[in-house]
Amino acid sequence: MKKLLNETIIYGIGAIMPRIIVVLLNYLFIKNINNSDFAIFTNLYALISFINIVLSFGFETAYFRFSSDKNNEQKVFNTSFWFLAGLSTIFLILVLLFNQPIANLFGYSNTPEFIRWFAWIAFFDNLLVIPLAWFRFHNKPIKYTAIRVTQAVFQTIFAIALFLYVPQEFSLKLGLKEKVSYPFYSNLAASFLGFLLVLPIILKVKFQFSKDLFLQMIKYSWPIMIAGLAFMFNENFDKFIQKFIIDDADAGAYGGCYKMAVLMTLFVTAYRMGIEPFFFKQMQSENAKVTYAKVTEYFSFFASAVSLGIIANVSWLKLLLVPNSSYWIALNIVPIIVIANLFFGIYYNLSTWYKVTDRTRIGTYISWTGAIITIVLNLVLLRQYGFMISAWVTLLAYFIMMITSYLLGQKYYPIPYRINKIAFFIGLLILFSFITVFFFDYNFWMGNLLFLVYSGILIYSEKEMFLSKIGKK
Repeated sequence: MKKLLNETIIYGIGAIMPRIIVVLLNYLFIKNINNSDFAIFTNLYALISFINIVLSFGFETAYFRFSSDKNNEQKVFNTSFWFLAGLSTIFLILVLLFNQPIANLFGYSNTPEFIRWFAWIAFFDNLLVIPLAWFRFHNKPIKYTAIRVTQAVFQTIFAIALFLYVPQEFSLKLGLKEKVSYPFYSNLAASFLGFLLVLPIILKVKFQFSKDLFLQMIKYSWPIMIAGLAFMFNENFDKFIQKFIIDDADAGAYGGCYKMAVLMTLFVTAYRMGIEPFFFKQMQSENAKVTYAKVTEYFSFFASAVSLGIIANVSWLKLLLVPNSSYWIALNIVPIIVIANLFFGIYYNLSTWYKVTDRTRIGTYISWTGAIITIVLNLVLLRQYGFMISAWVTLLAYFIMMITSYLLGQKYYPIPYRINKIAFFIGLLILFSFITVFFFDYNFWMGNLLFLVYSGILIYSEKEMFLSKIGKK
């Protein structure tokens, strides 16, 4: 468990630091890009998230699963890389050939270069999937983190230079007609840099492609890809569709304030980086179920405290992350999305049962249940009720996925979770969040007083666990 914590912290730096840097860049973006143009930023990044899921095809998880047989690891590595490289190349060629029609379809007929840039970003990012998974599988979190942080720092410097130092005349020569294009171009440069940084790992790839292994991996991975696509609908469909249904300024405000809730997403992402290989390595242990239960409980308790900490500090986080007050009309989505992401993190822990028992298809059904809720309710209610409905729909979708996974998991692969204790702290989180928002209007002092009370109750309740961890040191 201690090794897991250490690796999770290091992977967390690799997963969180780049995103924190990008989130902090929102200060620069929102200062220089108005609400309506920011809707373009939100819309295109939502679109590319769907593309990345399809192109990676669930092969990151499949790589971990099939590499658990050490005699097979090199063959899995080779086959995985060549499949994703081929798929990415086909995608890139098709987009470049049909660039203008695609731009027309998504409402960017005057700026088809946006579509080209995003195609190249998706291409290079997909080439990184298996090399970065190789670092994780071989317990090299420092190298993984170094690459991710280097990319993020480079992207930051590039974006700051375009906004503040590069003459606009020179930017126009590069094809950067509008300021909203600066983040896209800097992202493309960082994606290419990432490809260069993993070249030493790519050079380990041999010209080997096992058809039999590939068919096994595809059978395992396609439900994960479909489930991942469903997750992206849950996570990004609202930000994609709002541009076509509600006012651009409202859609931009929603996207800007959503970035504050991303702080919780970053925490969950860091956790996932370390936990996924760990789950598979534990699956043969006779104490696997007890370990899975403890890990889920620790996550639920700690993540609930993190959620309340974010909600309690919205009053100053908005000044740091969303400095343009015209965006604050969407501020009340933050607590809802933060708690929704907590539900997703717990769901991710609860999903262990279908991954280790190779029932990934059931995971697909669960994910698509949430996705259908997200798609249908946004299409039906968004025009009438505005952007707040998108936040509530996200919360509802993740809650239903969490409960469904728990109930099915206890049927097929029972794990002894302390479910009553987890439910108590989630309920207390919701109560304290409600009081912070509706009674004290995000007051810093009252919000953090409730946070301290919550943390005190948690520590007292789990004092034996905390003392045992301190004693082990």
